[in-house]
Amino acid sequence: MVGFFAALILLGFTVTAAESQVASASPSSSAAPAASPTASASSPSTSSGRFELLRKAFDQLSAEQQERVLQNLHRWQDLSTDEREVLRQRERVQKQKQEASINEAYLKSGLQLSEEQRSLFRKRYLQERRRLEEQLLREIQEKRQIGNTAIIDSLKKEFTAAKTSAPTAAH
Repeated sequence: MVGFFAALILLGFTVTAAESQVASASPSSSAAPAASPTASASSPSTSSGRFELLRKAFDQLSAEQQERVLQNLHRWQDLSTDEREVLRQRERVQKQKQEASINEAYLKSGLQLSEEQRSLFRKRYLQERRRLEEQLLREIQEKRQIGNTAIIDSLKKEFTAAKTSAPTAAH
């Protein structure tokens, strides 16, 4: 889901920049829902500069990632205005929850950090949290696979036993 939104944000900026270059020099009113960290960290003042940054970022992606980005762009373009707004709102809520989680972690740590250190704390917290979420997801998938195998084996035994006993019970 995060990959989808990251691709949407990247493509939103690309489309917005392209539209604004064609239409006028002013930014488009249909801007993307949120700025990506790479775009906001080094955002030039012109839309053509932003477009170039996004284009370079897109070019650095693998062919598979580029294809996924383009597919997501087409999916985004096919959405209605209401559906887009729902996704934007969902993304805003997710970011608010993430910020609340970061703030809670900072408060629980008891640390008193400078703005620069706090920014680094935030970055590291997000990295570690992402790593934890991925690890938990892998563990859940492994447990689910083991559980599914056990269910299939159990059902196989149950239906094999029912199949062999059914003809004798019918007589």
